[in-house]
Amino acid sequence: MSRSPHPASTRTPARGLPLGRRGTPHLRRAAFRPGLWASGLFLFLTGAWILPAQRPESLLESYDLSSNAGDQQKLPRVLAEISGLATTPDGRLFAHNDERAIVYEIDPESGGLVKAFSVGLLGARGDFEGIAVAGERFFLITSAGQIIEFEEGEAGSSVGYRIHSLGLGDRCEMEGLAFDEVEDALLLPCKTPRAKELEDHLVVFSVPLNTMRPDRIPRIFLPLQELDDRGLGKEFHPSAIEVHPQTRSIIIVAAREEALVELSPFGEILFTKKLKRKKHPQSEGVAFLSDDSLVLADEGQGKRGTITRYPRKEPEGGGGQ
Repeated sequence: MSRSPHPASTRTPARGLPLGRRGTPHLRRAAFRPGLWASGLFLFLTGAWILPAQRPESLLESYDLSSNAGDQQKLPRVLAEISGLATTPDGRLFAHNDERAIVYEIDPESGGLVKAFSVGLLGARGDFEGIAVAGERFFLITSAGQIIEFEEGEAGSSVGYRIHSLGLGDRCEMEGLAFDEVEDALLLPCKTPRAKELEDHLVVFSVPLNTMRPDRIPRIFLPLQELDDRGLGKEFHPSAIEVHPQTRSIIIVAAREEALVELSPFGEILFTKKLKRKKHPQSEGVAFLSDDSLVLADEGQGKRGTITRYPRKEPEGGGGQ
């Protein structure tokens, strides 16, 4: 059963953050009427959204993701149930567990712990399912669709936070969180749809940072049949998401289906990959390092969690990236 941080821990919103009439971020539920979803589909069908003239190239094709590739490191025991990864603008790697809001900085070379700080006194309780960093703003998301915003803390410290309730919990069980710098928005995958109009689709919501309210039309609304046609099956339950800062490719991991999908910024399928359970028993986090390495994080399933680092391959003909 999902648990959310105790309301008493809510902090005053930051200056400049759009507020509701009662002084807290809010969402007008009317924004999610079924008719608006039909309007979005109409835009797709009529071509009102202009797609790029040329299909973009796949980013993940430039990585060796074979079962014998990648450098895997064990994580400290406190991260046995690692549930998300994110990198800061200066290239540092952060992670979190799923039941308490404690954030850990990890050394990607060794898997060792650099520091840890708690969000709220002793770490607020909740079903935390993803982390993202936008400048100096850190975010966690719960499975019920609450976003917890805070700033980085010193080692061993506790930091205050504010809660953004998005009103998505009755529509989806959420899992995963990423920041799209170009759109200045957070991306939230729907793990399990609870609304009929979302069924049989891979759905990713967009939440602009200047409003902290979900856009009316999902960023991604992809029929699962298209993934089935690629050999991934008719089910896909996202567990992690990331946006590549240069190509803007959207990388989505599904731990249950042991699959990895790359989409263009417009939702076109660019690459799919089945992961090997022996190496990736439960992938719950994905991130890119400053050297363009791809990192996948896996829960330990009774053992220690791991991170696996995949360097980007040199282009044909030699030379660096």
